[in-house]
Amino acid sequence: MSALQFNALLTTKDFEAGMARIRQEIRSASGVAQTEAKAMDSSFASLGTSIAAYFSGQALGGLAKEIINIRGEFQKTEVAFSTMLGDSGKARELMGQMVQLAAKTPFALKDVADGARQLLAFQVPANEVVDTLTRMGNIAAGLSVPLERINLIYGQVKAKGKLTGDDLRQFTEAGIPMVAELAKKFGTTTSAITEMVSAGKIGFKDVQDVLFSMTNEGGMFFNLMEKQSKTLSGQWSNLQDSIDKVFNSIGQQNE
Repeated sequence: MSALQFNALLTTKDFEAGMARIRQEIRSASGVAQTEAKAMDSSFASLGTSIAAYFSGQALGGLAKEIINIRGEFQKTEVAFSTMLGDSGKARELMGQMVQLAAKTPFALKDVADGARQLLAFQVPANEVVDTLTRMGNIAAGLSVPLERINLIYGQVKAKGKLTGDDLRQFTEAGIPMVAELAKKFGTTTSAITEMVSAGKIGFKDVQDVLFSMTNEGGMFFNLMEKQSKTLSGQWSNLQDSIDKVFNSIGQQNE
């Protein structure tokens, strides 16, 4: 065999051996890759389960906290009613009426309950709270102002027993045409009403008559809460109230 042939044979054998080693390394690498891929898949699957469990736990924790918060708000309102009325039975009855009122108005249960507490603080009799709150709520809904604002002006006039210039200004700023409506009631001019207010001749009963007239059937603010509760935003508020009722019930059962 010539030197040239021997070198060619060695070269060929070296080439085949090299290819064999490469094939073996590829197979080994593939095996390792598959093993590692399976391990990684398993790890990611475990991680995914852990993350899902974590967020489920977070959701459950948040739900429990929300139930506790809502039940706590109900309890505080019930305690306030009980203290103001001096009767836990009447307090529970009034709370039930607030729940029913909130369910058919665009106001949240908390707003309605706070409104009731506000009226009770101004010495509105318990048996008049629901009707008065409904009327004040209709005015607030019609003017798109906070319920507590209307309650406050009404309560201030009740506490003083008469309409003052400051109260009249607050009614006007809220959008309530008190001067014009009083002029209709007394059959006089608006300037005469202004003079009567300055002289302290317009009593709380006169203001109440005007506000009740505007919220009676045919009045400019009649039944506005119920009408607004049928809008999308009103229905959303009612849905929130329903959820609060459910959470409060769950809280009561698990106290």
